Amino acid sequence: MCTFKNILFLVLHILGESADLYRKAGTDLTIQCKGTSPKDDVEWKFKDNRIARIYNGRKLRGSIYPSGSNKYHPDTDSLRITRLESSDSGRYFCSHGSEYNVHVVSAFVQPGTVLPQSSDAELHCNVEGDPKADVTWLRPSDGQEYHERKQKVHLKSLTLKENGQWTCQVQGLQINITLTVVGLQTTEAVEVTVGRNVVLPCSLPQITSRRVVGGKWEADHLPEVSSATLDNTQKTLQWNGQNTSKVIFTNGPLSINYDIKLTKVQSRDAGRFVCTVEFDGGTKLTANTTLTVVTGTSGNKGSSSMNGPTLKWKGPLTKDVLGLQLWIWIAVGASSMLLVVVIIAIVLVQGRNKRMKKRVRQLRSMRQPLTAVDYCHCDRSEREEELVKQVRPGPVPRHQRNINKTKPYN
Repeated sequence: MCTFKNILFLVLHILGESADLYRKAGTDLTIQCKGTSPKDDVEWKFKDNRIARIYNGRKLRGSIYPSGSNKYHPDTDSLRITRLESSDSGRYFCSHGSEYNVHVVSAFVQPGTVLPQSSDAELHCNVEGDPKADVTWLRPSDGQEYHERKQKVHLKSLTLKENGQWTCQVQGLQINITLTVVGLQTTEAVEVTVGRNVVLPCSLPQITSRRVVGGKWEADHLPEVSSATLDNTQKTLQWNGQNTSKVIFTNGPLSINYDIKLTKVQSRDAGRFVCTVEFDGGTKLTANTTLTVVTGTSGNKGSSSMNGPTLKWKGPLTKDVLGLQLWIWIAVGASSMLLVVVIIAIVLVQGRNKRMKKRVRQLRSMRQPLTAVDYCHCDRSEREEELVKQVRPGPVPRHQRNINKTKPYN
């Protein structure tokens, strides 16, 4: 038997406000319970299961909102849902009549976002709870609409035109996904001098979502090269060919680099080399390289190495150490030592100059200033005083002065 409260809730649900909300997976969503006040008794439900009841400032958790969960944040006027997932799609009810139909939208690529050329892919724009929703896809090259308006789009035999950002549009919501289409990288023409070593390049720019299951090198004029194949039977990709006097393979597991090395190249080794890589699903990629062998020292273009017979004296210095040749590390070390010596010399000279300046200031501070006595003191000798006495005449008596005045001249 239904209680009065359940009947009231059903009536409010029928007469209340209803809206469809489309949100991206992983984001947060806040829905409103309109017409409420902080003192109201409010109950939130999801698919007829109680999330929480709020009354008198207290929160009573429901069966789908256990203690310790941070999924829901209910209040009297709103409900916040964090980190939306596909399972969060459905109807949310507020006891005051508000109803929301939430659709969580997610976009992704199968089997992955990085795929080799010529493989197939599926673009998904899933709208949970609304399988018939109208979806628009925008192409990465020009932003124009794709001709299919479906939640799942099949792309056959991928090319570089499909490489880039695809956009899924549904009910005003936009979700971007990036599809990366890669091919084998190589050098179309490689030139090397007779007698030297050369590397024939073949690699992927990055690891793809499709697993590499095999591959090989082919050269009709060199059986040693054609006998090498990529093997993935032991859960790791590696060469199953053995090194010879002509061909050297990379030892150990491989990831994206499938280069091979030819040693002591001769004129008869010139020709066309084909690298093939096979992925699960049957997709294959090939890359062609043409090797040209020249005489003299003018060659050595492309990926040829510099350890030929004319440079044997440089052998130990051209070894790779952490990605750089040994002579580069020696040059860097010598330059660093010279720089350290210069810095030490500068520091010593500056210290010496400071000590000399300090010593000069100390000597100046020890010198006594001149006084007035030093300026006026006269130190005459006794001989100088006698000469002065002899030069200066003595005084004449007064009676002799009168006689001299009255005595007539002869």
